[in-house]
Amino acid sequence: MFPDLRPSLAASVDNLPSLETRKEQLMVDGVKDFGDDCMVSNTSLLPLREYYFLEDDVELQNLHMSPIASKHQAMDDVNSSNDTGPLIFPGDGMEVDECLSIVHLLKAYGEAMDIEMRELAEEITMRLKEKGYPTGSTLQRLAYYLVQALDKQVSFLREEAMINYEIAFSAFYQVFPYGRFAHFTANSVILEAIPEDAEMVHIVDFDIGKGVQWPPIIEALAIQGGQRVEVRFTSIKWEQEEEDPPLQSFEETQMLLHEHARHYGLRLKVEEKDLVSLDSEMKKTKKIGEGNYEWLAFNCMVGLPHMEERRNVRSVIEFLKLAKDSIRVKGGGGTITFGDGIGWGKGLQGWPGYGNIFEGQLGQFKTLLESMDNQLPHHLREAKIAIECLFLIPYVSSLIDMQMWKEIYRESRALSEVGLEPWSMRNDNVLEAKELVREGESSYWVRIEGVKQNQMVLGYRGTPLVKVSSWR
Repeated sequence: MFPDLRPSLAASVDNLPSLETRKEQLMVDGVKDFGDDCMVSNTSLLPLREYYFLEDDVELQNLHMSPIASKHQAMDDVNSSNDTGPLIFPGDGMEVDECLSIVHLLKAYGEAMDIEMRELAEEITMRLKEKGYPTGSTLQRLAYYLVQALDKQVSFLREEAMINYEIAFSAFYQVFPYGRFAHFTANSVILEAIPEDAEMVHIVDFDIGKGVQWPPIIEALAIQGGQRVEVRFTSIKWEQEEEDPPLQSFEETQMLLHEHARHYGLRLKVEEKDLVSLDSEMKKTKKIGEGNYEWLAFNCMVGLPHMEERRNVRSVIEFLKLAKDSIRVKGGGGTITFGDGIGWGKGLQGWPGYGNIFEGQLGQFKTLLESMDNQLPHHLREAKIAIECLFLIPYVSSLIDMQMWKEIYRESRALSEVGLEPWSMRNDNVLEAKELVREGESSYWVRIEGVKQNQMVLGYRGTPLVKVSSWR
């Protein structure tokens, strides 16, 4: 444990370098500087708590998509403000008949796919295409993004949005709590579990992506451990599952994390390995009490809305099995954090039919759209379109992937038999997470559930959106 960690998280920001100085320190050659409008003032170099607790000063004015707004006019541009519930709830300002028409088409599509009537499903998709608008009500946007996800083709809107990808990513991650909640919760668990005498902290990441989860960990360990502790990040190297390469290479992420650690004087190694190589290495590492041992943390995030890559359930199972075996070999010296933004942990005991899964997942997607509506003002419509096109089309594609859900059903027993031991969440972390999502001031909420209270859930109104659990 790091007994002095909590006080350090509330440290004053008065002595931090200026914004311009920080930008110069953190930007390296080949990394684009998008200006002050995409920076979070006085937070981006603070450890953990302050890193995730943002003020209302994130600007989106640089995220322009004016050509899109002129080419796609909505029939109904009034955002829905209804409570989350069944898909039959119409949005404000939207004709009930139009709403029910979209809902009936959505249900019919799920049922057609369930009984493998592909031609009928294609006809329904064409009808949904006529009713979907990227600037319309919640249901109109839901229909639009669903059709885009099913089409598998890069739309004009998404091509336009890609020009502003880095700005959109920064804004999406900073403005909305989904990724920040998951990362804050997992990082809190990891930091609390690290023993005082650990000389090497080894964090294995299932999907490191752009590496946005790890700067607060680097800063906190630099403050507490200094030169005494060496930190090692291992990113799992997976076979490319999709044709498109990642927008940010591992080498770019590696460079940025090294630069961040260098700024704080932390000894850091960042590497990429496949599971077979890592498994072989883990079997040779020292146990607790054998001197100079390595403390392990395995971090697995899947299906968070901002995440670029999609992984299959077999990869998740293999990763969790390796995590469990590695920690056991070391005599219990480690922790496992698992974040889920799609619902992989639903634990399907029987195949409920794709139609039922489809309707439930669209309900979750509808809730996500509503939560975004309530956080982005109307005059930032173009920014919202950019964010939704870049991140929600891949997200809904994962939510409704029939093959993925069939695989989850087939592998549900294997997943339940991994045999991880639950590790309870601390109550002060729950309180801080509630503060992070502004529970009471917003419609977001946080609660604890799971075996031995080891799972923290972020929800919006009546629907869970992200779950993070801790294990050992």
